[in-house]
Amino acid sequence: MSTAPWTWTRLQTAFVSLGLCLVLACTRAPAPPPEHDVYVWQRDWSPELGQSLTELPAELGTLRVLARERSGATRTPVTVAVDVEALAKTGRDVAAVMRVEGTTPLDDVSLQEVASIARDWKARGVRVRGVEVDHDCATASLPAYAEWLARERRGLGDLSLSITALPTWATSPKLEALTAIPDDVIVQVHAIRAPTLFTPEQARGFIESWAKATPHPFRVALPTYRVRLRDGGLLESEPRAVARFLSQLHERPVRGVKGLVWFRLGHRGDIDSWSLPTLTTVLKREPLTPKLEPRLVDVGGGTLDIVIENTGRVDSEAPARLTLSGRLEVLDGVGGYAPRGTSLVARTPPRLRAGERRVVGFVRGTEVTLVAP
Repeated sequence: MSTAPWTWTRLQTAFVSLGLCLVLACTRAPAPPPEHDVYVWQRDWSPELGQSLTELPAELGTLRVLARERSGATRTPVTVAVDVEALAKTGRDVAAVMRVEGTTPLDDVSLQEVASIARDWKARGVRVRGVEVDHDCATASLPAYAEWLARERRGLGDLSLSITALPTWATSPKLEALTAIPDDVIVQVHAIRAPTLFTPEQARGFIESWAKATPHPFRVALPTYRVRLRDGGLLESEPRAVARFLSQLHERPVRGVKGLVWFRLGHRGDIDSWSLPTLTTVLKREPLTPKLEPRLVDVGGGTLDIVIENTGRVDSEAPARLTLSGRLEVLDGVGGYAPRGTSLVARTPPRLRAGERRVVGFVRGTEVTLVAP
């Protein structure tokens, strides 16, 4: 190797090469944003659900639709009565999902149960992409689950295969072999550890552990719902908490995350899920600014309804207290509100979905006005 001093020409060439490298580094295209899919997880298809399907934002891609269930102690098979015509009209890719409850062996279960449904949908105009299995397999049983998946996949033909996965599987030495079988893996980061439904910190830890355990790309399932507990309490996925997770993922991407799947698509009749405007606002990473407007509405006969309307795009909790002024003759509340002096008070304020309007009481009197809460 020569040790002669560098000539000026060689220095010029080196500086030019370094400059080109810096320019390329600065102009390198950023990583593409993750894809967004959504679960259509309804056992009873309603007109309200059909309406939501016509209002889907452009950012939502594949619809992962519950089509078949094996649940209960005997895993009784149930086929969901899906509105296939409504699915076809969306023009979106669709995956038919089979949910298999429990952790016992899958000897009596076949992917052909859902594959035949998927083929029927395709024949009726739906853009079927493939099938999906939602099965919370015990970590110790992953080797048998992998064998079942590999065997069943051979009968799918041109249908793709995706599976849901629990983050606790990341501790299994069989994880890499398992995740090599399907085309898609969706890691669920909600409702994993009681008593929480979702926290950004916990979810971040789950996906970081998963990314270290397997080299295969994966999607992350995020919650848009709340769970009613037996004691009357609620576990909720707060839009702001999920938005914080998304912001952190944008600022510090996790290797292997290629998409997000939202559970589940809400509609006007589904009071335990986010409204579609809220989901759209969160996935677009737009400001989550509440916009609640209390007002008095004259309904005749000297009576004024006390109304709260959510005119924004974010589901929001109503104020706990609404105060009135004037000469009040009668004041009463409904829907959890009760009179207290010249106010209506709710021990547990209701949550109003975007666009929802709710009557919370009525008043009679003169010169009545509503004071901002």
